[in-house]
Amino acid sequence: MKNPISVSQFFFIFLISTGLSNHVLVIPLLIDAAGRDAWISVFIGFFISIPILLLMVYVTKHFKSISIFEWLETNYNKAFRRIIAVLISIFLFITGFITLKETVTWTHETYLQDTPMLVVGISILATSLYISYGKLNVIAICAGVLLPFVVLFGLLVAIGTIPNKNYSLITPVLVENGWVDVINGSIFVFGSLLEIFLLIMIQHEITKRVTFKHILLLSFFLFILTLGPLIGSISVFGADEAGRLRYPAFLQWRILSIGQYFNHVDFLSIYQWLSGSFIRLALILYLITRALQYKKKSQRIIAQAVICILYLMLVLAPISDELFSVFLKNYFYPGTGVFAVVMILFLTLLIKTSKNGMETDEK
Repeated sequence: MKNPISVSQFFFIFLISTGLSNHVLVIPLLIDAAGRDAWISVFIGFFISIPILLLMVYVTKHFKSISIFEWLETNYNKAFRRIIAVLISIFLFITGFITLKETVTWTHETYLQDTPMLVVGISILATSLYISYGKLNVIAICAGVLLPFVVLFGLLVAIGTIPNKNYSLITPVLVENGWVDVINGSIFVFGSLLEIFLLIMIQHEITKRVTFKHILLLSFFLFILTLGPLIGSISVFGADEAGRLRYPAFLQWRILSIGQYFNHVDFLSIYQWLSGSFIRLALILYLITRALQYKKKSQRIIAQAVICILYLMLVLAPISDELFSVFLKNYFYPGTGVFAVVMILFLTLLIKTSKNGMETDEK
């Protein structure tokens, strides 16, 4: 594989990509499910994901030098490889649609109310498409440039809003909600964290094997990215008010001021959100064409352009916010967790029963 990425670059990509889901999209669902006890759900979701991530590392160890799809075709057959590729591509396609839908809706509702959603959607997809048809290292380099400022701005809003926070609002625990609500909330954290399972598709493009220590560190960072804005939202707005807000994490920017003369710095949140969306969509477009074995650059451009057109049609479709929220809450995040677990267990079974399993590991 030419132009492989380093383990650090792998971190950059997933921190900014999966971080958008953990940092923004999951927060309102968590508060809706578990109220002021949602922060307990984050701990539970993090800990129950660890055994699955450990098993994922075992799986990726067998695909260090070749892709998962090459391994499936070598050890089984082309039809079997295609079935797995189509299933993963469908999952990626849905994930990309949700990312674009949330980004376009947020953009249209907050700072570009008079701009047609089609124009917003095309602008976002065009930038992602521009870097996704090439090598993975191009996406990694872009993530490495964007991530430091995303982190810096995140620290700014977290620290700058401390005077507005009342941390007593996250207590008392388990009074208004029970353990069932907390467990329901943990499902969203679990599903969001397990997006890391996409590592099985790119391990062979990383210079070194990603170990469990790396995955544990990455999942811990994502855990912090969920816990921080969640507690911040509840401590600023209260659980009831935060539960009524669609984007409570980013509304914290509205109350941030620097001294007496610098207010309205919420434009920095645009950089954070668009950076995450940009890298997330680029990664998804890249992985779909890799899964479907489009090797020529012209094939990848055409396939990704078709996907982008489908995304635009879906974004412009008359899907109400209520129906979209129900889909996220009842199907997408629980489904992501189930899909990742089933895929990892299935691949583990294949490796155990494959005669060439250990031979692949030794390459």
